[in-house]
Amino acid sequence: MSSSTPHPSAVGTNTQPKLSTEAPTQPTSESLTDDGQLPPQRHAGAAGLGPAYGQGAGLGEKLGGMQEEIKGKLTKNPELVEHGRERRTGILKKKEQQQNDEANPFAKPEDHGKA
Repeated sequence: MSSSTPHPSAVGTNTQPKLSTEAPTQPTSESLTDDGQLPPQRHAGAAGLGPAYGQGAGLGEKLGGMQEEIKGKLTKNPELVEHGRERRTGILKKKEQQQNDEANPFAKPEDHGKA
């Protein structure tokens, strides 16, 4: 549904559209980077995001771990202090991730709908 001449409102005031008989060509990314117009692409997506994104302790975990540590020190409970330290530093999250990775979901087949 393309026509050879553009609509008058698409051209602007006091201008004439460029009419070209040759086919439009898109510049390749290599030609743009060779000219120095664009920097070379060094990553595939947003910088800083990858497979290890979000694996450390977040702000909520750090605050919750600090709260557990203080509560454990006030109640003189060394297990709670250690649990809070592990939560605050992200060790607890790594341990849980390792347990999830080691668990085999196909080890025990379940009987679905068998009588």
